[in-house]
Amino acid sequence: MAAALIGGAFLSASVQTLMDKLTSTEFRDYITKTKLNESLMEEMETTLLALEVVLDDAEEKQILQPKIKQWLDRLKDAIFDAEDLLNEISYDALRCKVEKKQDGNITDQFWNLLSTKNSNGESNSEMEKICKRLQTFVQQSNILGLQRTVRGRVSRRTPSSSVVNESVMVGRNEDKDRLLDVLVSDCGTSRYNNLGVVAILVMGGVGKTTLAQLVYNDEKVEQHFDLKAWVCVSEDFDVVRITKSLLESVVRNTTSVNSKVWESNNLDILQVELMKHLKDRRILFVLDDIWNDNYLDWDRLITPLINGETVSKVIITTREEKVAEVACAFPIHKLEPLSDEDCWSLLSKHAFGGEEFLRGKYPNLEEIGRKIARKCGGLPIAAKALGGLMHSKVVEKEWTTILHSDIWNLKNDTILPALHLSYQYLPSHLKRCFAYCSIFPKDYPLDRKKLVLLWMAEGFLDYCHGQKVVEEFGDDCFAELLSRSLIQQSNDDAHGEKFVMHDLVNDLATFISGKSCCRLECGNISKNIRHLSYNQEVRDIFMKFKNFYNFKCLRSFLPIDFSDFNIHLSTKVVVDLLPTLKRLHVLSLSKYTNIFELPDSIGNLVQLRYLDLSSTNIGSLPDTICNLYNLQTLLLSRCQCLTELPVHMGNLINLRHLDISSTDIKELPMEICGLESLQTLTDFIVGKPQVGPSIKELRKFPHLQGSLTIKNLHNVIDATEAEDANLKSKEQIEILNLKWGKLSEDSLKVKVVLDMLHPPINSKGLSIDLYGGTSFPNWLGDSSFSKMVSLYINDCEYCMTLPPLGQLPSLKKLSIRNMLMLETIGQEFYCVKEGKASNSSFQPFSSLECITFVNMQNWKEWLPFEGKFFSFPRLRTLELHSCHELRGHLPSHLPCIEKINITGCAHLLETPSALHWLSSIKKIDINDGMTELSLLGSDSPCMRQHIAIEKCVTLSSVPKLIQCSNFLQDLRLYKIPSLTAFPTEGLPTSLQSLCVHSCENLSFLPPETWSNYKSLVSLELFSSCDALTSFPLDGFPALQRLKLYDCRCLDSIFILESPSCWSSSLRSLEIKSHDSIGSLQVKLRMDMLTALEVLSLNCPELSFCEDVSLPPKLESIEILSERSTPPVTEWGLKDLTALSRLTIGVGDDILNTLMKQSLLPISLVSLTIDCRYKMKPYDGSGLRYLSSLKDLSFWCSEHFESLPENFLPSSLISLKFFFL
Repeated sequence: MAAALIGGAFLSASVQTLMDKLTSTEFRDYITKTKLNESLMEEMETTLLALEVVLDDAEEKQILQPKIKQWLDRLKDAIFDAEDLLNEISYDALRCKVEKKQDGNITDQFWNLLSTKNSNGESNSEMEKICKRLQTFVQQSNILGLQRTVRGRVSRRTPSSSVVNESVMVGRNEDKDRLLDVLVSDCGTSRYNNLGVVAILVMGGVGKTTLAQLVYNDEKVEQHFDLKAWVCVSEDFDVVRITKSLLESVVRNTTSVNSKVWESNNLDILQVELMKHLKDRRILFVLDDIWNDNYLDWDRLITPLINGETVSKVIITTREEKVAEVACAFPIHKLEPLSDEDCWSLLSKHAFGGEEFLRGKYPNLEEIGRKIARKCGGLPIAAKALGGLMHSKVVEKEWTTILHSDIWNLKNDTILPALHLSYQYLPSHLKRCFAYCSIFPKDYPLDRKKLVLLWMAEGFLDYCHGQKVVEEFGDDCFAELLSRSLIQQSNDDAHGEKFVMHDLVNDLATFISGKSCCRLECGNISKNIRHLSYNQEVRDIFMKFKNFYNFKCLRSFLPIDFSDFNIHLSTKVVVDLLPTLKRLHVLSLSKYTNIFELPDSIGNLVQLRYLDLSSTNIGSLPDTICNLYNLQTLLLSRCQCLTELPVHMGNLINLRHLDISSTDIKELPMEICGLESLQTLTDFIVGKPQVGPSIKELRKFPHLQGSLTIKNLHNVIDATEAEDANLKSKEQIEILNLKWGKLSEDSLKVKVVLDMLHPPINSKGLSIDLYGGTSFPNWLGDSSFSKMVSLYINDCEYCMTLPPLGQLPSLKKLSIRNMLMLETIGQEFYCVKEGKASNSSFQPFSSLECITFVNMQNWKEWLPFEGKFFSFPRLRTLELHSCHELRGHLPSHLPCIEKINITGCAHLLETPSALHWLSSIKKIDINDGMTELSLLGSDSPCMRQHIAIEKCVTLSSVPKLIQCSNFLQDLRLYKIPSLTAFPTEGLPTSLQSLCVHSCENLSFLPPETWSNYKSLVSLELFSSCDALTSFPLDGFPALQRLKLYDCRCLDSIFILESPSCWSSSLRSLEIKSHDSIGSLQVKLRMDMLTALEVLSLNCPELSFCEDVSLPPKLESIEILSERSTPPVTEWGLKDLTALSRLTIGVGDDILNTLMKQSLLPISLVSLTIDCRYKMKPYDGSGLRYLSSLKDLSFWCSEHFESLPENFLPSSLISLKFFFL
């Protein structure tokens, strides 16, 4: 069997796309009509063919031969320039198509006019230049010795073996034990009756082979299996070779070494012989490093292993999930990267034999070594390689050099090849998609849908998607990268929507993309850069972008958002710079809130495919935007000032995605109905007669998918038009929102309209707002909506009953708001058919996890389900808000309930009830200004972790509910002035967070009990505990965050123990004294708070009993005090090298001294100065030396006069004045 081929070269897809365009009928027709030089087109095609056949060989050799990599990089630029030229010609053809559609009377005279414009113009000249450039590369390929064909790739890597050095293994004991449990049991035999296949799956370099070696050599395996065999499969999945290796291992362990039966090349002889030796033996095979995902090859290999009755096992290691799936592996063990600590342990073993030796002889190197270990990103192969580089090096400078070096530039031949192999096996189009990901910073969450749209805009999906919709093909590409572990699902992602790229894989993508894809922060940007991103800052000033004028080839202008603050972009960038970037495909100005309009010149960026203006304050779009005939994606979501779209939107004939959600658009232009390629139209606004599109125009969008909101349904005059919209046929719509603009008086008509708007049967979510009917249509609640997971019914004020929603088998979230006429929820809510309740198989709301009722003003009764089985078997969250008339009891059997939130339900639970599920609740929020709920009186032990009680005005003592919550972690008490004391026995000691707000009469916990709360890490007292006069900071042994705000009598903080007996864990301390307190006494040395990072003191006067001596780890300080003893100038602020944020408002003279002299640390990034009471100008000369300062703010009064000239540091980005 021939060896497996590596994937196509990076440029192969680009070359193929170019040739497809050159030979397309539409393109050829345009060339002929405009009399562009056809011979040059043919010449380019021939040259591209000559280059295509050597690309595979060049890509394989580039790692070891820098000259070939340089040749490829230059060729990449030439190919991209050729793409740009053909794109320009294609746009002209597109323009003609649009204008012909508008006019319909295009004549030969018009084509001749174009011919005059183009034939002697730049197009032919540019084409000739590019052809010559490409021909030069053909000549150079011969000189470089590049081969025109590439046969099967033979692995040059050293094959693995079963031998392992366990003395240097770290961090894999749990993985090893888990696999051993599977191997020595007789379960997990996949589809084979006697063969269990176990897969170890992870990206390259994480330790698949090492883990397999550890398991293979374990004593339990030795005892459990009669025979073992190890084969390194690698890229060459040759069934004959692998079978020979297995047979050789088996024969050598069972017969005389002189037997050479494995030397045969006859597969039948080999497999028959193998079956003979395996019979009635328990065997373990390891097939290491498999790449082949061909099922027939796998089946052919595994056939002789499944003969007999004894259970045997196969371990396969692979980087690709498809391989594990083809092998029917169970389990698929996904190996995680090592922790930083384990990486350091492994690195130190390879550098010096162990961290103990290093710590004993060279302690100064350990801190540097740990930072180097973090660069490894959990990859054992990187830790080993870097440890080997540092072997026996003891000079600190050498270690520091490695710390600050790019891992790819270090002299090692291990890390790059290990990861690069995964890249080599990607098809050509996937290589471009993968390399483009380097435009995102490390650890940046990847949005799957957005990334596909960006790939589409860059043309990466033009190649080889066959009959599939391009977005579907793009999603397949993402899934392929995910299955190969080049993209990974985030560890904190519960919904499968967050994805990240491993740091070293991101480095690989950066290495692959070379000079064509870059991030502004990385510097050293080539003038031929194609794709560029940058980090958004609060103020993106023009100087940041001044070099962009040199980037004439730029295709992607992509800001990376890390902030939810208002972000501003220099107007000069929008008006002056962007119009010069004529080759842009991707332009994002998202979240720049100072953008109110776009210049008309935006219409000159005719290559734009992707335009993101979301979350800007743009009021309207210029008409010239309709010249962007290539535009595929237009994102306008959250443009709350946007009131209209351009009239000639129909010109955007390639538009596929239009997001206008959360805008103020009142009506749509009629021409939008011509955009029949739309896949995404977030909002369809039903127009008034003769003004905007009617509801029936929705039939013109057959490809809509995702989320669709239909607004202004009150404008539907003829209900049959709703039927013409044919919503039911739009099977790819997942979320449907139906909104009337006002309640209709004609309840019969609106009911017919809603009946006609039958959602697609595959819908996952539905909401209905301001529906004016008195009842719902029959389809709502029908069990045929088997995929419906969320349902929202809002402001349907005239409806008197609910539909049978209990029949929806997959419904997880249900919210019902403002149904003012509803009085009773009865059996109709659970099911529609008589007798269904008694059906033994029916259980209403079988999947529901969260149910919410809000403002049901006349709802009086909630009747239980009368069937054989109880309702809501999986309900986790129950919320009731402003259901003032609701009486009686809640459902009595909720086995999975975890959270209950009750607000404004004064009559509910007035009498005790048997709530069997109360003990299983983890979170309770109760807000009731009228009645002490009997719910709080429960004294049964329970699992509650969070309790919040607000405005229970008759509550005088902590309820039993809290005292019996043995697992309570979070307790919040709000606005309960009647509460006077905590229980004598205290609160549950499991408590981690306690917040008390506006409980003035509450006596705080007795200090002698504080040491019992060993889990309490956060304590907040706001306007509470008036009797509290002082607070010992060492009372709670694990406290990390302390906030004391407006406690009426609190005037001092101190410590109880002697300093030598106390180790502070406090990281954040915030104190704001009550208006009645004149001075806050600080009766301790502040540097005793060794872990403190955040300090905020707000008091008219601060008095320290000793020198201040601030803690060295402080990162943020806020000091607002008119007087301080000793003064702030003597606090040693300048020595705080970790301090990045400072807010200060002190006496006039002190503040002026701080600003005039160099008394602030140069580490400051943000400085806020409170000068509300200052009357005279400041001398701010001391601020100039703050070389890291980016944000400077002043809180001023109307008397504020001026600031000195030239006092601002050059690093400053933002200067703000707030007049209070």
